[in-house]
Amino acid sequence: MRTIPLLLIALLLVTVSHAQTLTVEVNAGQHPRFQTPIFFTLPKALPANSAWQLVNPVTRRSTPVQLLDNRQAVFMLPDSLTANASISYQLQPLKKKTAPAVTIDSKDYGLLLSSHHKPVLFYHTRTSLPPVDSLSLFQRSGFIHPLYSPNGRVLTDDFPEGHMHQHALFTAWTSTTFRNSFIDFWNQAKDLGTVEHMEVIKATGGPVMGQLQVKLRHKSKAHGEVLQEIWTINVYPFEHYFLFDLVSEQRNTSTDTLYLNKYHYGGLGFRGSREWNPDDKENFKQRWQLLTSEGKKDSAANHTHVRWVDASGTVNKALVGATVLGFPDNFRYPQAIRVHPTMPYFVYSPVVDGAFSINPGELYRSGYRYYIHDGKVNTNTVNQLLNDLVTPPVVSIR
Repeated sequence: MRTIPLLLIALLLVTVSHAQTLTVEVNAGQHPRFQTPIFFTLPKALPANSAWQLVNPVTRRSTPVQLLDNRQAVFMLPDSLTANASISYQLQPLKKKTAPAVTIDSKDYGLLLSSHHKPVLFYHTRTSLPPVDSLSLFQRSGFIHPLYSPNGRVLTDDFPEGHMHQHALFTAWTSTTFRNSFIDFWNQAKDLGTVEHMEVIKATGGPVMGQLQVKLRHKSKAHGEVLQEIWTINVYPFEHYFLFDLVSEQRNTSTDTLYLNKYHYGGLGFRGSREWNPDDKENFKQRWQLLTSEGKKDSAANHTHVRWVDASGTVNKALVGATVLGFPDNFRYPQAIRVHPTMPYFVYSPVVDGAFSINPGELYRSGYRYYIHDGKVNTNTVNQLLNDLVTPPVVSIR
């Protein structure tokens, strides 16, 4: 009976010994790098719930490694790299886990994700009700609001005056055809379709990032569920600015094709602060400002193709903003955006360039990185983030 635990201990020691010999090398490629999220795959599995670090053999500085499963891992690049430079780290075990820098806390209406004790975003698992004098059709779950700046200002709005169906960060298609009938999942007042939260799949904090994975569904009133959608939200451990990724995976769970018609909006939306909304007579202060990677500003950015778009304005007497960068493997990258001429919202919308479809069982995937800042946007920082997405550093394990 003693041979089994002794064998397990021996295997564990061999695994740890092997991990200790691993060297992780990062090559910057054609761009400088600093504080870049680095994902890599280990050649062999590591024990579950074990703690690890990467150590610079020259400076002896260390940085935590977070296991996403027993082979997938992530760390934040702790050293500055010039273009084409390389740096090596040794993977070493830790005696105890590093305290999480990013946490996920359950609240009455959903989940709060924080970085270094500062709130970053709130995801709604429970159905939120519109103001009492509004249609009950506007009730909604499965969206992010508030989105906070590092100094605690709220950049977003939900149930905004004039557009009760919009909710900070949300997804919905507007003009679709399914089983020879028209479905609008965006404009809930038409009572044709909606989007709602289904379940929390994963909610894990950590020293390198917090990961929230949730399931939503896009429902037709006439036909029931058409799409299931998985959101994977990775929040990284910054406090002077916030950085997170939102990856959406929409799968057609029906037996028929969903046709997404060419239309001037529909996709992933961003609804800005009520202080930027001229329809909100009580709270409006001034309009927001938009800037894109191509230098387009405000409504001139409408239906242009962008690698990133920044929305900024004054909230509670302080300048704040959010930059949203598209992943390079997104469909029709760089995607077109819809920018409303007067109201503070924009949408990454591939249907602007034409119709497409999601067949039964087929997956439509899109990803976006959010850079949340106080003060004026630093375009050098944004372009560094863009380089990290488009031409990421190269990682090798030996």
